[in-house]
Amino acid sequence: MRRKITDQALISAMKKIDTGEITQKEAAERLGVSPSALNQRIMKLRSYAVPESFQKLTDKQKRFALAKVEGKSNLEAVRAAYDITSNASGKALGTQLMKDPDVNLAIQDLLAQEGIPRRRRIQRLRDMIECPDLAIVGKGLDLSFKLAGEYNPPDALSWEARVMADMAIIAEIKRWEALKEKDKDIKPPTLPAEIKLLR
Repeated sequence: MRRKITDQALISAMKKIDTGEITQKEAAERLGVSPSALNQRIMKLRSYAVPESFQKLTDKQKRFALAKVEGKSNLEAVRAAYDITSNASGKALGTQLMKDPDVNLAIQDLLAQEGIPRRRRIQRLRDMIECPDLAIVGKGLDLSFKLAGEYNPPDALSWEARVMADMAIIAEIKRWEALKEKDKDIKPPTLPAEIKLLR
């Protein structure tokens, strides 16, 4: 007849094993079970433990991390964890939290604990990209670009700066053409250094 290990006895044995007082084999003998059975129970109990990285977060950061693990967007996760006044402030806070290494590590650890480590997510993403349905392929590519950081906000700013530089160049050319009609010997304008840098 197999002997059942109580949770209290298991926790006590785990503490002694972790401190090095006894080996796992000795603990199994004292509890009257096989080392394999003890190992299985220890692994199962440890899988329920909250990751250490998660315990270091504030309460609001914990709620944000849990919402992200549930699959919510940054804005939805911020709404679940914080009192925000506008969507813009929620998006900004969500981006800031996702860049926080402690929050990011906690999210990764929670996903790994649930059996969805980074490698598994990458495999599923690859499956999406290789799907025959083009809508799913598009979503997969979109997610892969986001994960790789290829949707870079500074690019959007530099695009706006380029448009403004183009508008300044066009205005300068028009002004020069208007002056050229009056004076044929006028030289073409030189562009300011800051506009040249943007081009």
